[in-house]
Amino acid sequence: MAARGSQQQPLALDSAAYGQASGWRKGEDLIDALPYIDPLTPDIKKQVEALIEEEMRSSAKRPADYLKELPPLPPAKFEGHPLLQAEYERVRARQPMPPLDITRFRLDPPPQTKRGDAAAWRAALENANAQLEHQLNRIANLELLLKFGPNTWRAQSQLSAAAGKQVEAQLTDMRKQIDALNRERKVQQMAAGMELRRLEDEWANAVRKNLEICMACEKLEGEVRMLHEQLPEEERQRLTGEAAAAAAAAAAAGEQQQDGGGGSGEGGGGGGGSNGMANGQHGDGPEPMDE
Repeated sequence: MAARGSQQQPLALDSAAYGQASGWRKGEDLIDALPYIDPLTPDIKKQVEALIEEEMRSSAKRPADYLKELPPLPPAKFEGHPLLQAEYERVRARQPMPPLDITRFRLDPPPQTKRGDAAAWRAALENANAQLEHQLNRIANLELLLKFGPNTWRAQSQLSAAAGKQVEAQLTDMRKQIDALNRERKVQQMAAGMELRRLEDEWANAVRKNLEICMACEKLEGEVRMLHEQLPEEERQRLTGEAAAAAAAAAAAGEQQQDGGGGSGEGGGGGGGSNGMANGQHGDGPEPMDE
């Protein structure tokens, strides 16, 4: 499963190691949540909402500041298109669009002050001829539309329907990929959840065993102290002295081993002596208890 997933798409979140992100992703936190197995209790939900509200209150960023952290857009290419460049600059400067000039569509006679001016009437006549030609052009376009428009619109509708089907097919394929990826993530997270629960059980068992061992050791130490108190005073002092001598010899052997070189051999001899004392202590111990 892991090999097949590595060949297709990464199942983990695409993120750099914590503290190593660079560029516009620098400073982001590594999300290691397992949403398919992590329980979402009401308390955890309240904690998350409280953290979000606190971040929103303490943040001084404006909505426009978040856009500055994103990578820049590719430059617009308006070479050879002065109209597009001028319109882009107008929109960028937030200037209103100039109103449409409709004076050339009007058929006005010369004003009263120029009714006797031949040049004014000639200009009005030229405007009327232009308006007439424009209307004839519109009539011709309507006739062509009535003749060839239906088939053209049918072809355009078929192209639009084919494009729509292609986009729907891409959307369906993308949803299938998303479902497959989420399904594989769920399978891997469920398997990881079982492994985590097994490790938690092992940890709990180890802690419980350690507690049981500690309790057993305390019980044995209590029994040893009780038996030690039952010994005669002289025997108790002798055992205490032997234990102190054994502890001192063990400490000296440890110091010699830390010095290195020839001290290791001496440490071995000292260790043997301490072991002999310890064995002698254990060997002498039962005799007073038998008495």
